[in-house]
Amino acid sequence: MSLDRFTDRLCADSLAKPLGKVDRKFVQSMLKGISGSRSLNLTEIARALEENISLHATHKRLSRNLYDEELVENISERLLRLGSQLVGPNTRLIVHVSELHKKFARKIEFLPTAEENADAGFKVCEIIASEPESKTYFPLLTHVWSHEVPGFSSDAEEVFSSVRKVLNATSNQGMVFIDNRTVSQAACDMIFADRTINYMILVEDHSMQVRVRNDCFSLEQMLDRVETRYGKILYKLVPVGILGAAQTDLDLFVHAGCSGVKIPSSGRPVNFISLRTKSSILEEHATPFLTTQTDLRSRKALMGLVDAFLSMGDILSMHRTLRDSFKPENFRVLSYKRLQLLMTLLEAVIGYEVSVGGDEMLTDQIFAKSPHDGQLQRTYLLPENESVALQR
Repeated sequence: MSLDRFTDRLCADSLAKPLGKVDRKFVQSMLKGISGSRSLNLTEIARALEENISLHATHKRLSRNLYDEELVENISERLLRLGSQLVGPNTRLIVHVSELHKKFARKIEFLPTAEENADAGFKVCEIIASEPESKTYFPLLTHVWSHEVPGFSSDAEEVFSSVRKVLNATSNQGMVFIDNRTVSQAACDMIFADRTINYMILVEDHSMQVRVRNDCFSLEQMLDRVETRYGKILYKLVPVGILGAAQTDLDLFVHAGCSGVKIPSSGRPVNFISLRTKSSILEEHATPFLTTQTDLRSRKALMGLVDAFLSMGDILSMHRTLRDSFKPENFRVLSYKRLQLLMTLLEAVIGYEVSVGGDEMLTDQIFAKSPHDGQLQRTYLLPENESVALQR
């Protein structure tokens, strides 16, 4: 699919409130300019368009049309509707929160504590969709906010409202996947209290309480109560500097078990999963998950769900690499609405590029069933013939 054809799909009257001729041309120009320049800098975008007018005139036109509050919502809705058509009951809806920094900025509208903090930034919640065994993804939503925006309540509310917006578009199809090392416990608590959301969530707060029959236990206590009867060996690719001066392939024995519990805030029955990992050089570590997935009594079902969660890191890594190739921190707009529309248009370009990129992942998998290829530091010994093969 060409970018022009993708733009025609995105601007189709059937997706949302019809766009006027000026807005259609603007969206087409921005997608072409962002894709061609690999940048969110308006000057670079204008230069990539190579219009037969002065660069200043192109820049001025793009900047004027970028300040359109209705267009932000319209394009966001269109992207979400395009993506939601591909979401099924078991599709992973991966939620990730990050910060968009503008170093040394002072005059950007609603930039948090910009005068006191050179690293102040906007919060960004992205929700991307991927099938459980897929090596690709498609973006659904990007939401930018700041503590300084009028009407701001909390980061947790911003994340929860983003999740609800996506689920409303998918008719509640899909399972929300969250590693709450990037999403706050407060946001997870709001999801736990909602009886309609299906989820698989890694919980960092081991003191969180769940109910088993008439008794309450912390997740820390549940880790000791659940037998981890299913196990296998995985190999984890660890970045430089974590386990030494070189990239390391870490051997892991992964074993898991689950038990039914209830969430006190909703009274909803869910499954608690205890995941334990141990390697030849590291002590055993236990991680708690809560999931609404019900039939987890077989090895295939339980370990399949664990694999779907572990491979989420590969999808996020691929998305970050693609998103960062556009250098989003180099934006030069002073208004909040312009920034929101810029980020939404970037998401559209990413949606186009992953749609034509094929089904194979571009990077090595973090967790693999067999040793990773290449000249790596390893925490295990390989047979000599296999070692030679992997080094090639």
